[in-house]
Amino acid sequence: MRVLAVALVLAACATGARLDEAPDAARPDGSTAGIDAPAADDAPVGSDAPIAPSGAALLITEVVLAPSTGEYIEIANPTSQTVDLSTYYLADSGGYFRLPAGPPAVDVNDFVVRFPAGATIAPGAVVTVALDTAANFQLVYGAAPTFSIASATMTSIAANGVGTLTNAGELAVLFQWSGQADLVRDVDLVLVGVPSATNGLVDKSAQAFDGPDSDSATSAYGPDARTIAAQATTPASGKSTKRVALETGHESQTGSGNGIVGDDETSEDTASTWDTVYSVPTPGVLPAGLL
Repeated sequence: MRVLAVALVLAACATGARLDEAPDAARPDGSTAGIDAPAADDAPVGSDAPIAPSGAALLITEVVLAPSTGEYIEIANPTSQTVDLSTYYLADSGGYFRLPAGPPAVDVNDFVVRFPAGATIAPGAVVTVALDTAANFQLVYGAAPTFSIASATMTSIAANGVGTLTNAGELAVLFQWSGQADLVRDVDLVLVGVPSATNGLVDKSAQAFDGPDSDSATSAYGPDARTIAAQATTPASGKSTKRVALETGHESQTGSGNGIVGDDETSEDTASTWDTVYSVPTPGVLPAGLL
């Protein structure tokens, strides 16, 4: 996998950039490594019920696969509420859902990272997560990212070498885990470009895990539709792919999926919600016309 995008040497801006602004400079955080995330806003211990409804509409809105110094994943909050990101994770590994059983094994250059304690995303804001260093990102874009994996302003949970994004295509997943429940919850995912089978989704239907909670039962994931398709082509180096429509009407939202409020994020029709003609990256700015 190739690196998403560089972040700033300063650390992460916890509130995220406004939709019409460049990203703010990051600030140092004192978060510690490990897989246990704060659980203040979680469902009761041992519960696998959907949680944090205000986070349901967090969206991956832009991804850059190359060059390595410019790779990033951007996330937007189109809701009217500030969302606490401290139990949210980002991954490019299909095995991300195994986290309740311990840090999952990942392929070379894959990663699972968590947002730092105290990080939030304000209503109508975006955060940019760079894979390379903050300094390199600044050289490419002339502005700082909100967070950087290489600069350690995201907490590393699982890694195998240097985290990067594969140029040809890659899975990008935003998910939530309380640190207590048996299951993680999908928030948004996209198959960027034309990933190989090893860089795509893994079917988690009916798989079961027991996290560090006090219950005696082991819960299992419901069925994933897994109808989400890779993009028809891959963005060239120096170009990004951008979300152009919200999920409503373009994915199953019956309440029975593995998403954070029961949506099935693996059913999204990304041919309708993501662009097909790629353009220059716009870190810190919501893609035009999305809201």
